[in-house]
Amino acid sequence: MYKELISELTRENQWVKIQPPCSENDINTAEKAVGYLFPKELRELLLEMNGDKYLLLSVEEIVKQAKLNREIQEEYKDEEFAKELDKFIFFATNGCGDYYCYHANDDGVIDETSIYFWEHEEFCWKQVASNIAELLTRYYHDEV
Repeated sequence: MYKELISELTRENQWVKIQPPCSENDINTAEKAVGYLFPKELRELLLEMNGDKYLLLSVEEIVKQAKLNREIQEEYKDEEFAKELDKFIFFATNGCGDYYCYHANDDGVIDETSIYFWEHEEFCWKQVASNIAELLTRYYHDEV
């Protein structure tokens, strides 16, 4: 489903390179490293394609970003923006330092009904889509 959608939306974009899928084991390992179970649709995406070298991060890049978020959180622990950093699963990027992500509630459960845009310069986040397909469509139509 996602490969077809991305292929359709990015026909003219030579930079998008759909990657081979990752394994269920890779996802399980990543979930442990990130600290949250991935939403069902993110798991499905990664099992279909492990990133696209453009917008969507691979499972390895998701883990790397979670580790970086923890380092930033520790370094800036007294800053308001840092208090929420470990509650995100960043799974896509615009290439300018901003990310698309899921957010966990205070009980540690990921909200699977909202995808957020994390703006790195303002350290703020806002809802931009309700699922990955909507995010992809809106992103490639320059609506987010």
